[in-house]
Amino acid sequence: MILPRIFALGLCALSTLTYAAPWQFVKSEDGIIIDKRPHSEGLVEIRAQMQTPTTYSGFLLLLEDSENVPNWIDNVSQSRVLMQISEAENIVYTQFKAPWPARDRDMVTYSKYSIEDGQFVLSIKDASNYLAKESGYIRIYDVDALWTLQPLTNGNTYITYTAYANAGGILPNWLMNKLSIGSALSTFKGLKEQLPKYQDQQHPNLPSESR
Repeated sequence: MILPRIFALGLCALSTLTYAAPWQFVKSEDGIIIDKRPHSEGLVEIRAQMQTPTTYSGFLLLLEDSENVPNWIDNVSQSRVLMQISEAENIVYTQFKAPWPARDRDMVTYSKYSIEDGQFVLSIKDASNYLAKESGYIRIYDVDALWTLQPLTNGNTYITYTAYANAGGILPNWLMNKLSIGSALSTFKGLKEQLPKYQDQQHPNLPSESR
């Protein structure tokens, strides 16, 4: 049995502010739209969106394939499940090779997926207290992210990822924000490239789909 492996993206995650500022367009490239908005402590929340042909099963199977994670999630060196809480819930540990001049980062997250009103929803929350800090890594904290997938009438699926996290360390905010935007774009390009490999497989915990 393959344990579900759910991963958080890059150095970002979703804001939980009571009041959220309007989204600001950043760029559009290869059918991927990147937006940002102010969050806290001078950092920004990122939103990435695209439409692409995928089933929910294909998407989830890609996220579960830990060996393939470095091939599409930007700067990830490794990721593994620390504990499977249920079929839909996991505690996950991820390491990142940070681009110069940043130091390498790591992250511990709690993830849970569900299908709500026909949409696939995957939430990712900070779980830093689950694992002691690793030597040589700066811990990413305040992770809060959300994936949503919605089927379209043209046979594609609309994928939205909203994310916020604090990468820690002493990097200036402008650089962390720039790296977050670049990471989201690179990851969505990798996601689009890797998804076709998983479309002929059915996830055992999801209902079958006809697209």
